[in-house]
Amino acid sequence: MNVETLSARIGGTVITRFDPVYDSASDALVWNGRKPERQASLIVRASSAADVQEAVRYAAVAGMTVSPRGGGHQFTGIAARADMVIDLGALDGMSLDVAGCRARIEPAVTNTRLAAALDRHGLAFPTGHCGSVTVSGYLLGGGIGWNAAAWGIACFSVLAVEVVMADGTLITASATEHPDVFWAVRGGGPEFFGIVTAYHVRLYEAPRGATTVVRVYPAGRQTAVALWAERVMAKAPECVEFTLKVDATPQGPVIAAITTVFAASEAESMAICAALGQGVPDGALEVAGPMPTPIPALYGFTEPSTPKGHRYGVDTFWSDARLADALAPMVEAVARAPSRQSFAVMTLRPNARPVPPEAAFSCSGRIIGVLYGVWPDEEDDAANLAWLRAGLDACRPVALGSYVGEADLDRPGGPLPTLSPAAAARLAELGLRHDPAGLFGTRATQRLAAE
Repeated sequence: MNVETLSARIGGTVITRFDPVYDSASDALVWNGRKPERQASLIVRASSAADVQEAVRYAAVAGMTVSPRGGGHQFTGIAARADMVIDLGALDGMSLDVAGCRARIEPAVTNTRLAAALDRHGLAFPTGHCGSVTVSGYLLGGGIGWNAAAWGIACFSVLAVEVVMADGTLITASATEHPDVFWAVRGGGPEFFGIVTAYHVRLYEAPRGATTVVRVYPAGRQTAVALWAERVMAKAPECVEFTLKVDATPQGPVIAAITTVFAASEAESMAICAALGQGVPDGALEVAGPMPTPIPALYGFTEPSTPKGHRYGVDTFWSDARLADALAPMVEAVARAPSRQSFAVMTLRPNARPVPPEAAFSCSGRIIGVLYGVWPDEEDDAANLAWLRAGLDACRPVALGSYVGEADLDRPGGPLPTLSPAAAARLAELGLRHDPAGLFGTRATQRLAAE
């Protein structure tokens, strides 16, 4: 089969290196303003799961590696690093079973669109904190979303997936059908050996009393803030999400302590907010709330921190350390950041539900910390990436591993582990079994094949 035949067989579009739009199409695959080196020989803009099947079969015959692209938000640009990139941007269907509290979601549905659609029916899902991210890579990597302590990591609300495998077949995987594929798809991230064309997920009752309080402190109050957070969160119900956001200012870093309560009623939220406010440290520079914050509205708070078109470097770590010990190196890193747009986020989840053992997602902790390098100009890439990696190095003494959705996969020597050793070994073995030719080019499969 040649490219012309592939083009004739699909409803979507095939773009080659020789097409005038190739450069712009290749760059558009990655949301980050910092683009990876152009690699794809073919970009297939699929219009259906059948198009994905045809493209995978073509790649297998041609000996090409394949990468699916949902929204292109993984900051290292892994979506564009293959001989063929299958762009799933047109697969954005969504159907809701309101009575059954279930939904079928295609990979290009964004967090904001899903949250808004569900909210109209009094329903919710642990959608991610960045609204423009699509469910594809978000769920594939695990998914740390709103109200995660109560609803769990998002991939554990996935009931089934529709997947195109390396031989071009389309299967439905669940706990009872193709259970090994179902195990791998929930947390396998870029090591997964197929292309998901639809997720079937469990939905939840929307928290109608969702409320947020924000208290902003100077960096000098970091220890007091951390001790207060540990004390109140140890007794807080699981519907409380507590996050610290560290921003740079001309006067030095400031720490926003953000408590969001996903309660069923306003009265319940007010009572929880009052309890959380007991013993709150003095010295706040600013206090906002309590204010109503239904999930769709929360995206108005998170989006301004990540402007589209800027250049990004991001890394993350899980920790079971004391919050004060994990926070200190993050505050120091923000103080040294070459760009004042860079920031850090840390979420404390002491009452979070334990991660179930029946999925590839296997690395977590009571704390997750993320460093975001954000800058506008290409000439500052080296300085900002060096800052990011030095900042993460300072956090290593308290780190257990990293979250693949926001890991620096280009880090020299590799990122912190994103899976437990047992899960990583099993995922590699399954990849070799289901994709023996290495079509999807996962690092683990390539390593095993070489042994």
